[in-house]
Amino acid sequence: MRFTACLLFLFYMPLCIAQEPCSPAKLNADLEQVLELDQGLRRTHQFAVYDQKFSPSAEHQAAVDKALSDMRVADQNNHAIVEGIFNTCGAPDARLLSYKANTALFLTIQHGSKADRITYFPYFEKQYQDNQLHSFRYVMMVDRMRFDQGKGQLYGTQFFPNKEGVDAYGNVEEPEKINERREKMGMTRLLVFDEVYPPKTEQGKSMEKSR
Repeated sequence: MRFTACLLFLFYMPLCIAQEPCSPAKLNADLEQVLELDQGLRRTHQFAVYDQKFSPSAEHQAAVDKALSDMRVADQNNHAIVEGIFNTCGAPDARLLSYKANTALFLTIQHGSKADRITYFPYFEKQYQDNQLHSFRYVMMVDRMRFDQGKGQLYGTQFFPNKEGVDAYGNVEEPEKINERREKMGMTRLLVFDEVYPPKTEQGKSMEKSR
């Protein structure tokens, strides 16, 4: 009898471990599904917008509206999953999560509400300080939060196409310094700002506008 009980324990033990809600394996599985849903719906929405832009019709507009509605529902569901992870497991250790899982955490908060970004920003800030978060993701969150507060962005990561299809960056804090700030974070320069604010040479003179 004791031998049989031991066998049953050994059989069920892996299942218990696999079902542990805060194990890295479970977190990775859940968050990678979040990422797949998030990116899949956003691609669908983007393609629907392109269809409507180049071939306007009631059918294409309906597809845009449906994709946007589906995306909003998914964002709410994904937020609930991420919030549940933080509430149940505490702040996840980025080193134990896959790249996709970490991406899901970041994008869910980036796409979430202003309150979400305020609540979880310290988590991402610590990740950045510990070299566990790429600098580009960090500045994306910084710029988005500055937009939330009605401030000009620092790095030009938030842009929106205007009616002519040209990227519009909105309010930028000290735009003449934006490319200097980007370079310090390992980012490429934005030529549209170089054209307006040509970079300086060693002698302090402005270089020719970027082509």
